[in-house]
Amino acid sequence: MAKNSQSGQTLRPQIQRVIALVTAPVGLIFLLSDAQDLLSFIRASGLSWYAVFAPLAWGILLGALAGLLRLDWVQKVSEYGVWASTALMTFGAVGSLAIYFEHRVWYLAWPTMWLAVLGLGIFAFFAMQVRFASKVEASAKRKTKDDN
Repeated sequence: MAKNSQSGQTLRPQIQRVIALVTAPVGLIFLLSDAQDLLSFIRASGLSWYAVFAPLAWGILLGALAGLLRLDWVQKVSEYGVWASTALMTFGAVGSLAIYFEHRVWYLAWPTMWLAVLGLGIFAFFAMQVRFASKVEASAKRKTKDDN
């Protein structure tokens, strides 16, 4: 990990600040929107319950496929992916609750729920890739052990 020249700390705190600074304006846009603006956004983007939770399914499927194909280079970026997924999940969950308590209707929180589920899908992608890659490796080791 690269070091800061002044303080000797790793870049992790800076990256976390950048993620927070990027998601904060998006959060303000959603939180300061009235119900009609949120409804217009939901209609324009075509969000539904299926669309809100689709990123999780895609993360699981693509992660399992990447693991089965042994795309181990994916793990080189997993640290940054987990940071981004954490930021998206945190922002999405807090934003969804804030929108619900502001408007008292859950479907108005679909845009921020989608962001939270997108973060969960990114995390699931990396988790499934590791899990399936280890299963493939263990299976290959058993096969070579049985052949001997």
